[in-house]
Amino acid sequence: MVVLSQSSAAGVLALLSEPDPIFKQHALKSLSTLVPRFWAEISEHIALIESLYDNDDMPQDARDSAALLASKVYYYLGEYVESLSFALGAGNAFEAESRVPGSEEYVETVMSMAIDKYIELCAQEQASGKQDKVDPRLQRIIENIFTRCISEGEYKQAVGIALESRRLDIISKIYEQTRDTSILSYAMEAVTDTGFSLSYRDTVLRFLYPLFPRPTAGDGSALAHALTRLLVTLGDPSLTVPLLVSLVPKEKLLAYQFAFDLVEGGARDHLDLVRSQLPAGTDDSLESRSSIYHTALTLQNAFMHSGTTSDLFLRENLEWLGLASNWSKFSATAGLGVIHKGYYEQGMTILGPYLPQNGNESNIPGAAYSEGGALYALGLINAGCGTEISGFLRDSLRSAQGEVVQHGAALGLGIAAMGSKNLETFEDLKNILFTDSAVAGEASGYAMGLIMLGTAAEEPVREMLSYARETQHEKIIRGLAIGIAFVYYGRQEEANQTVKELLAETDPILRYGGVYTLALAYAGTSNNDAVRQLLHIAVSDVSDDVRRAAVTSLAFLLFKNPSQVPRIVQLLSESYNPHVRCGATLALGIACAGTGLQDAIEILEPMTKDSVDFVRQGAFIALGMILLEQSEAASPSLATIRSLYSRVVADKHEDPMAKFGAALGQGLIDAGGRNVTINLQSRAGSRNTNAIVGMVMFCQFWYWYPLAHCACLAFEPTGIIGLDGDLKVPKFEFVSNARPSLFAYPPATPPPKKEAVAKVATAVLSTTAKVKAREKRKAVAEGDAMDMDEKPDVKAEGDGDVEMKVEGTKAATSKLSKKEPPSESLPNLSRVTPAQLAYITFPSEGKYQPVRAVTAKPASARAGKAIKHIEEKAAGGGGILILVDRRPEEEAEFIQFETVIQQPPAEAAETSDAPQSVGSGPHIALNESAPEADVPSAFEVSFLCVLTTMIRVAILDDYQKVALTTADWSPFAGKLDIHVFTDTLLDEESLAKRLEPYEIICTMRERTKFLPPLLDRLPNLRLITTTGRTNRGIDVEYAKQKGILVCGTGGGGNATVEHIWALIMSVARYIVTEHMNIKAGNPQWQTVVPMGLSGATLGLIGVGRLGKAIAKIAKVFDMKVVGWSPNFTPERAAEAGVEFAASKEELLKQSDIVSIHMVLSERSKHIIGAADLATMKNTAFIVNTSRGPLIDEAALVHVLQNKRIAGAGLDVFDVEPLQFDNPLRVLENVTLSPHNGYVSTTNYEVFWKDTVDNIQAYLDGNPRSLL
Repeated sequence: MVVLSQSSAAGVLALLSEPDPIFKQHALKSLSTLVPRFWAEISEHIALIESLYDNDDMPQDARDSAALLASKVYYYLGEYVESLSFALGAGNAFEAESRVPGSEEYVETVMSMAIDKYIELCAQEQASGKQDKVDPRLQRIIENIFTRCISEGEYKQAVGIALESRRLDIISKIYEQTRDTSILSYAMEAVTDTGFSLSYRDTVLRFLYPLFPRPTAGDGSALAHALTRLLVTLGDPSLTVPLLVSLVPKEKLLAYQFAFDLVEGGARDHLDLVRSQLPAGTDDSLESRSSIYHTALTLQNAFMHSGTTSDLFLRENLEWLGLASNWSKFSATAGLGVIHKGYYEQGMTILGPYLPQNGNESNIPGAAYSEGGALYALGLINAGCGTEISGFLRDSLRSAQGEVVQHGAALGLGIAAMGSKNLETFEDLKNILFTDSAVAGEASGYAMGLIMLGTAAEEPVREMLSYARETQHEKIIRGLAIGIAFVYYGRQEEANQTVKELLAETDPILRYGGVYTLALAYAGTSNNDAVRQLLHIAVSDVSDDVRRAAVTSLAFLLFKNPSQVPRIVQLLSESYNPHVRCGATLALGIACAGTGLQDAIEILEPMTKDSVDFVRQGAFIALGMILLEQSEAASPSLATIRSLYSRVVADKHEDPMAKFGAALGQGLIDAGGRNVTINLQSRAGSRNTNAIVGMVMFCQFWYWYPLAHCACLAFEPTGIIGLDGDLKVPKFEFVSNARPSLFAYPPATPPPKKEAVAKVATAVLSTTAKVKAREKRKAVAEGDAMDMDEKPDVKAEGDGDVEMKVEGTKAATSKLSKKEPPSESLPNLSRVTPAQLAYITFPSEGKYQPVRAVTAKPASARAGKAIKHIEEKAAGGGGILILVDRRPEEEAEFIQFETVIQQPPAEAAETSDAPQSVGSGPHIALNESAPEADVPSAFEVSFLCVLTTMIRVAILDDYQKVALTTADWSPFAGKLDIHVFTDTLLDEESLAKRLEPYEIICTMRERTKFLPPLLDRLPNLRLITTTGRTNRGIDVEYAKQKGILVCGTGGGGNATVEHIWALIMSVARYIVTEHMNIKAGNPQWQTVVPMGLSGATLGLIGVGRLGKAIAKIAKVFDMKVVGWSPNFTPERAAEAGVEFAASKEELLKQSDIVSIHMVLSERSKHIIGAADLATMKNTAFIVNTSRGPLIDEAALVHVLQNKRIAGAGLDVFDVEPLQFDNPLRVLENVTLSPHNGYVSTTNYEVFWKDTVDNIQAYLDGNPRSLL
């Protein structure tokens, strides 16, 4: 008997009017299940339903049912507030509904609204101090949510709700039940990294701190990292000092470790207070670590040797250094501070010859610049730790009379005393500011902000802002604007009012400061409102400077989530406004620094070719930051970018700004001797204040080059430094569980070679060359070849033999590299990059073990990580590790250190007029009396390691971005300048412009066509290497006429056969149709009936190699196979094992599936036309994996739109990539794939390996695989 489906709720609704309550109660429960289908009809009786809920005479169960019914009706009406109100009144009925299948979406929506409402009311209670805002019924639902989350183990969800609703008791309850410290760490990260207010954040952290268990050495957990981050964030000595004191008696090693970790991330005033409050005998643990081209070169050298104390380059080039004039001299001297950064003990000794003597400025012309630079350098050496040096800098500032020395003293003082909050120092700087000197006032503005870093002090900000509005000097206004931003560093909502005032200013420089104030106030929080505000400014402000700053500032908000930054700035990087594009480059560079993030590199690489010089400059700098400490194995772009830097710097015709950017990028990519990274968060996960300040100051180089030195504040050493309990450095080894090449140092840069000036070849007209070539061929044919004709052949043959040996060696090396060990042992004091840290383990049997986990990430989360995770941001690499000696009875071996004093070369010492003290210490001196001059061009070229011009190679249409990783291109490092393009240009004008510079072009099948009009516009093209043995998209004969070689490759696997059957099965089984139905939430579980292949007829149009393979597989499915082609015969049909169709019409009439396997030609074009499609069964499918034009596409679209056939499976199209407006994209009865018929890992490996071999053969002069 067939059960009829219900078509109306009228019968049940009628029962609501019955006088008997039993009928009403039954109707309410029945209607609840009918709401999803008949909610519109039921909504007409909503007043009656509400009255039943309000009727006190009804049983409680009936009233609950009425409330639930009303709630569900309002839900479907979109009245969510009313829905929640009645759900609260439904009581037990709502709880029961949560277990009813099909009600999940309704219940989840109401629960989400309940949570939001509860959070809102709790916030109101918090603000008013009254506990009467929350409806008890709502409270009950929330308590049930907490109970359910805890019982089901959804602790993080419960913690999230608890934090939002200020229910800290829930966090305590969960921890008491689980004793899982990761729950506490999660709560800490949630409250510090999201948009909670500063006051609430501190409240939560203070609540969490007592819950954390006391740490113990060697437990292997991330507890020490979590506690360090909590203490650094709170900055409260009353918590820090007792912890350190309690650890010293029994956990002395762990106390040392905490001390080192606190110094790395702690604010200056916090550390000073901790040190002053520690009992006598414990404070030592905190002090245990003992012209534009000239400027560009100085900065490059400083960055490369930052923190290494290696000033050999400067010592060997004293004469060149002495030619520096004015501010170049200032920058050169300040560079010593970058090189000797952190060398606190010897800072004064190193800079002694340049500092003002006895507090007085020198009268030597130009000396003020070296004296000012030396004071600035002294601040850089003691950055953030200059307690002792601050007094000297203050004295120098007060006694200085010249603005240059005042400028250097102010910058040095601000950096050394950063965050000290010393009001006397602030007053000294304010006095310099009030002299209204543009040069000294700008530095004072920066320094005032640095001194009051993160204080949100209202009075200093009022004074700074007042003076900024009064002065006429743009430099002073800019210094004060950034200074104000520093004052509000990390203060979040406390900065909102000041930000609002600054952004409303008419002066664009103050708005510029408002942007940085917003960014620094919410640094590292990823605050949505702040990000939204910056994006709005980036596209709406009338000042280019402000817009650029807004985009750059995104980096300071989002540096903890670097993988999100490329997505956010992608469109900005394509802006019509070059300043916005420039800001996008720096945002990517700062946020993604040291990650090697490929998404960021792919955005930046095209920007190195931007038409605007300062955009190119920004791209070069950003790439240097991103590729910092990357290996060629981890970042395929590394070698290309390095060669690009060399080429740009060497090009005498390149614009100065781009050369400056390339020089800085070259310095950044090798910063600190390739042993440092740039990281805006500490290893414990807190903000790295020095790094953030350094990057903000560095960004100001746009206006003032000497500020670029501040980038060194962001350089973090990445060596693992293991210390024992006596703070000695023992010998031991640890394991890096990754391939050595993945984190290896890049190959050493070869020293530049002095090349003799070659005579320029005489220009020869092409017509003359052709005549000579004909005469030469004629002479050879007559047997009268001259000696000079034979010698090149002999030489070429010899060269070929040598190259074959080299190639064989490289091939052998390549084979060996495949057997690279999966791990390596590293000694103490080895470099460990941030990404490598996740792979570091200490052997369990080792003598030494760290007192805390090496990284904050739990070991379970690190296990089995794929190599792609090297792109994820890690909070610093390496670091100081305190070690427990597990076998103290064994004698320990220690690493011995020697201090090597480098003397200046004898020649330099003799020719220099520098003070004699130079030779007695690790420092150099400037020649103050040397004549002012530009940098010698020969020296500039040789230092920057200019390479000979490399052959330019273009790899086209690399959609999957695998060309450089599927084959070994390393033999071409330094020889080829390779550019990869992942898009296809169909416009000939754009394509010709893109490809014009390239000598070698690598193509992927027929994705890009090379026909005569295009070939005529590529004067440099000498080789086209295509994948596969044929390519009908290349006019090979015409290419030969133009002297262009065309090579092909082999192939591998059965990708096309596999793909043909994938399409046949997809269309026959309606895989895509049902997939989309399930994904879209279609309540109808099955919607179509697939075709059974057994007994069906497969028609093959073209029965060649592919057709035969398809027929063989079809027999496995018990299909009938028929074949036809214009030249097909019964004999060939029998040989292929298929039935012969006498005509195309005969095949189409009987086939259930038609598959095309023809070669495209003028004769075969549209071999399937409108008439042929009309002949097919209306239940038949057509599949095309050969070439798009074999089918009349317009006719096919027409029959598919009108459902004259069942459907189609297409891998090829008339125009590829398929246009976005092509109707095939939206038809439901067609399954599409992007010409994947030949794509497979097996095929690509052969394609690209053969491509590499073809290029090598071309370079050797023996081209192979010619078409």
